[in-house]
This record gives sequence, C-alpha cells and structure tokens, in this order.
Amino acid sequence: MGGRSSPKSRQELMRRLLSSPYFAQAESLRRILLFLSERIESGNDSPAKEYEIAVSVLGRPSSFDPKIDPIVRVSMASIRDRLRAYFENEGRAEPLRVSLPKGQYRLVFTRSDRPKAAESASKPALSWFWSPYLLPANPNILVYTELLFFRDADGNFIRNIYVNDLATGETELRQKLGGLAATPLSPSFHFVSAGEMSCLLAIQRTFAALAAPLEIRNARFFSWSDARRANLVLLGSSRTNPFVRSLHSGLPFVITDRTIDNREPRSNELPSYSESRSVEGRLERVIEYAIVTRRPGPAGGSAVTMISANHGRAIEGAGVFLTDEAHLQGVLEAIGRNQFFQILLRVELLDFDEEVVDVEYVTHRVLPS
Repeated sequence: MGGRSSPKSRQELMRRLLSSPYFAQAESLRRILLFLSERIESGNDSPAKEYEIAVSVLGRPSSFDPKIDPIVRVSMASIRDRLRAYFENEGRAEPLRVSLPKGQYRLVFTRSDRPKAAESASKPALSWFWSPYLLPANPNILVYTELLFFRDADGNFIRNIYVNDLATGETELRQKLGGLAATPLSPSFHFVSAGEMSCLLAIQRTFAALAAPLEIRNARFFSWSDARRANLVLLGSSRTNPFVRSLHSGLPFVITDRTIDNREPRSNELPSYSESRSVEGRLERVIEYAIVTRRPGPAGGSAVTMISANHGRAIEGAGVFLTDEAHLQGVLEAIGRNQFFQILLRVELLDFDEEVVDVEYVTHRVLPS
C-alpha cells in the first residue's frame, strides 16, 4: 500500500484520477478502481479475487466463470494503460502514484520521484502532432456535431443513424419506420454523441496544457466563411458533419456511411474497414475504426485535423490516442515529421456498454504538402 501515504492523500489522488478523461466516462473501470481503493482504506491489503470483482463490482451472475468470460482481466489491462497515461500527462507532477501490478488485483501507492516527474513535462510527440495549433497566426476552432432526432407528441425521441438531413429527414424516417411513425414528428437537436464529447474534452485539456487557445463551435452554426484562416479540428462522421464529408473526398482513406474505405490497399491491408462484433464466452467485443486526417486548411496557411468514425466511441478512442504522449511517440516514429497525413486506428470496445478498452495504430498515409 505504501506506508508513506496517508488516507487523505490517497483519496484526493483517487478523486483526481476518477474525474480525469481516462476514467470519467468509463463506468465499469471506475467501479473497479473505487472497489480496489475502498479495500485499501478498509485495511485489506490482500489482492481481490477475479470472481469477487466480476460478481460484486461488475454485476455478473453468481454462475460467472472466468474461463469463459475474461471481463475482469480485460478491464484490469485497460486500467493499467489508463493509469500509465494519466501519470504521463495530467498527473505527471502528482506527488503520489498508484499502480496495478500485473497478476494482482490490488492497488499499490508509492511516492513519485520529483526529478523524473519534472523531466516528463517535455512532450515532444504531443507538441509535434499539435504544432500547427501552437502558432499565434491563426485561431483554433473545434467543430462538433449534434444528432438529428425526431420527437413525437408523447415525448418519445426517435433516431436512425442514417437519417441526418433536416430537410428530408422526416420523410426518410417515416419510410424506415412504416406504421410506427403515424403520429406527427418534430425535429430535435437536443443530443450529442457521448464519444464525441469525451474526445472534445480530452483535446480541450491538452490544448490548455499546451497553452493553446481553442474555440468550440457547433457544426450546425458554422460555415466555410467562419473557417477562413482558422486551424480546424473536425469531429464526426460523413453522415453527421458536412465539413468532414466535403474534406474527405479524394483522400487515400475515405469515410462512408458504414465503412472507412482504403482506396489503394497495400500488402496486409484491407480494402475496407468496418465494425465487427464477436463473443468470447459471455463477453461481447466490438472492433471499430477511426481515421485521423491532417490536411491543409481550405484557405491555405492553416491546418485541418479530422477525427472521423462511424461510432462515437471510436472517436472517443481516437481522442485518447491523440492526447497521449506514448501513443503519439509511436506514430511519430512511424511517419516522421511529415506535415500532412492520415492515420488509421483500431478501437476495441467492450461489453454491452461499449467502453473503450484499447486503441491501436493500424497504418498511415503521407499526404502531399
């Protein structure tokens, strides 16, 4: 447990960890971390059992069998990765560290080495990736999307992910629903993607750490004239963000309504990347893909970064990847210091609530300057 740490310092650290972008939206991982922390504070320093965590924390039935349901092991691996990312980024100056040793389901608190924490303040890969946004010449604008829903007279909200045009949306939705949509429907933009918002917050925190200004705008109230001489970060899919749809044409990787198409596949690459689902025992795994594009801005002299996927949680995963020094260091080594590029990412989601548990680099293309 680390005898040099006090209960108060451990609890304060846990509060900061749980409110960080690495855990704020990951409900099952938060529950595990809280459970392990409460064991420490109750004086129980022994490792928890896999069965105990599955049943008492994650709500698995008493018939849980770890041989056919690896939910606990997969969750622990994700917690380790997120703890590492926190202490390499926002938490690099924390006086107290917490780790989760491999093969043990218990937390270990240790005092950090101040000189090493100071050294880690240098973030060459993060600074490289976001370098166009660190210059004072152009404003930085992040553009997110709202989702088109339709509301009936009883307060029910209806959405089809392929219906996104306000002008034709009601007609399209009625055709898809048939008799289920017999009542009057009104368009509504009351909702956003949780994954997009997680990505937005991660980027916002990173820009704050890099002392770079960032304006947040809604795609519905944004125009090409607003984009003049601005550095843009565009979130969403070709279905929901018209700016993503316009700027993706003619690129090596193009996002469509259902896939990310690889126009010139190389050896060991697929011509198209799309969602896949599998069941491992009782554990559902979902694989999604995100494409990150850095290209020149529409007016020249500026940059556009598009973070695009057909699943909001894949955009969240890309946001985690693009705000983590260790992940970006691997990308920097792969593509060098090229100014414009596309990066394909594989995002693994877990279980019925589809939490992001892993993000991996797949391949890239360098774009002409």
